[in-house]
Amino acid sequence: MRTDQNLGAALLLTVLCCSSATTAERTLTCDLQDYAQRLICYDSLIVVQNVNASHRESEVCVDGVPPTRLQPPLCSMTPVLNTVKKRCDGRYRCAVKMDSCHFAKPCMTRCVWMETTYTCETGRIHYVCQRRRSTLDCGSQVIKVLRANYGRLSKRVCWYDYPDSHPPSTACRDSRTLQVMAGRCDGRHRCSVRASNSIFSNPCPGTRKYLKYSYTCVDRE
Repeated sequence: MRTDQNLGAALLLTVLCCSSATTAERTLTCDLQDYAQRLICYDSLIVVQNVNASHRESEVCVDGVPPTRLQPPLCSMTPVLNTVKKRCDGRYRCAVKMDSCHFAKPCMTRCVWMETTYTCETGRIHYVCQRRRSTLDCGSQVIKVLRANYGRLSKRVCWYDYPDSHPPSTACRDSRTLQVMAGRCDGRHRCSVRASNSIFSNPCPGTRKYLKYSYTCVDRE
């Protein structure tokens, strides 16, 4: 218990985040060989840049190598891109099922391959216990919030002593957290946010919550 409490306190420390030049990574997944695409940045944060895919059976790929001659996509890749960004942006690693490509409107036909271009940006995932405050700082650059949730998805993070009759919810999400965080912090050099119901909402009454977020620092456009 003591170790978890100390860990929660340590995670409240403000961390100065500075971007550096990054190189685009590309991951290509062949549908018949893997049911999911996996993106990995290890100790930095994923930022998805683009997604390409083919719905033509004549363009099937093998061993991660697409055919040499490709025709233009049959339909817009925007819905697939939005799905991959929602799943992966701001994480250290992620997996996106190929079903996300197969059933994306307007195509709604099977993808024979999907290729994602992404960068690994300097940053880390932060946790702030309810009623505590956290500061995002980018120095001469500006903040770009990548991912955020106010709620509870783990018993260990920001642990507290709860009665057996009322265990904490670990499926507690506030879908507006990212919007709120971005509105407060995006484009600023520094901002401060308190993890509280008054700023976000109360998605799971009776459960103590925490704010989980990740961000990177970018040059002002």
